[in-house]
Amino acid sequence: MNENYLKNELYNLIKEDSSIFEFIQSGSLDGIWYWDLEKPENEWMSPKFWETLGYNPEDKKNLASEWQNLIFQEDLNIAAKNMEKHLADPNHPYDQIVRYRHKNGSTVWIRCRGMAIRGKNGKPLRMLGAHTDITELKNAENEISRLKEEYEKVFNGTQDAMFLIKVFENGNFKYIRNNLAHQEKTMISLEQISNKSPYDLLGKEMGDIVSDNYQKCVDNRKSISYEEELSLPGGDRIWETTLTPIFDGDRVAHIVGSANDITERKKLELELQKNANYDKLTELPNRRLFFERLERIVVESRRDNKQFSILFIDLDGFKSVNDTYGHETGDEVLKIVGNRLKEFVRKSDIVARMGGDEFTIILRDIKEKKDLEKLVNKIHQNIKKVMHIGKNDCYVDSSIGISIYPENGEDSEALLNKADASMYEIKKSGKGGIKFF
Repeated sequence: MNENYLKNELYNLIKEDSSIFEFIQSGSLDGIWYWDLEKPENEWMSPKFWETLGYNPEDKKNLASEWQNLIFQEDLNIAAKNMEKHLADPNHPYDQIVRYRHKNGSTVWIRCRGMAIRGKNGKPLRMLGAHTDITELKNAENEISRLKEEYEKVFNGTQDAMFLIKVFENGNFKYIRNNLAHQEKTMISLEQISNKSPYDLLGKEMGDIVSDNYQKCVDNRKSISYEEELSLPGGDRIWETTLTPIFDGDRVAHIVGSANDITERKKLELELQKNANYDKLTELPNRRLFFERLERIVVESRRDNKQFSILFIDLDGFKSVNDTYGHETGDEVLKIVGNRLKEFVRKSDIVARMGGDEFTIILRDIKEKKDLEKLVNKIHQNIKKVMHIGKNDCYVDSSIGISIYPENGEDSEALLNKADASMYEIKKSGKGGIKFF
């Protein structure tokens, strides 16, 4: 192949005009060096090299010891070994990165390359080399490394379960990684989650659920938070999850997920809600929840033009059981009565304990008064059955007052008062029985 005429022309210019060589070495490199291998103490370093290290070139002698006092000693050892290998074998490159101490005490990173110039017998006579200052590049690499370390500390140090998702333009998602907290809480390792789609990891049903949420984040183009219950290798847990979109230009390229395990908090909330709304002994709705549901049923019945009934129940003979057998037996009686009241009602009906030995029932969608009377009589007779508690046979009776919406009133207070009044009418006349208002 013929040599390019421009290359030949440049080579000839360099031979004829030394200023061209000066321009090349000063403009494209950070120093050239030329070393007499036969007299190793003699070495010429171009002015640019000394300037790079912060020194006045006129103050420096053309001796190898000048730079050898400035280079990091461990890097000098590496360079020396590479030099030996290159001098023994031209195919072994003399190319390494070394550190020098700048005059101001800072570190300068230099890429040092060279080639041996050999005699006719192949013996190395000189070394010609070039220096390139890569300090800025190294500082940038170090900064990236530092930021990466800080990111890893934050990513793996947080107690939140975190995960990173890649968003594809076709609407698919793949997990890239998860942090240590996520691995510990879900029992899903980095190897198990990496490069997996939600369907690969969670199956069709849960894959649909989480993918829909990921797509909402992409569509909204802002952070979203929600609660979700997932069945994972670590167990069935409830998570409070936040998804944050990461943009590449105008499109969402990644999603960062952060999740808190709120299972125990949810259990506590449910427990508190239960304690606030349910009687601890019988586990029936308490007075508070009874009135809340009664108000709702009044509204629904008015809207649908339907009837419902309230039963106000007071136990007869309960005080005698308590006095004879003790409060523990009395508590068992209340629990048995609560269960017996539920035996003849539908799921849509309400059985509640108002306190002490008083109970209420809301019977919804009443059609005929005679059918209601039959049902209340069954409840009354069921309460009177013997209760075997330990070695004791216990008996209680009941007085049940009845009111009907809207016949006896159109608001909750009037209906309850009339059922209560009917119950007291039974008490006055000897106890035990049922009575409509």
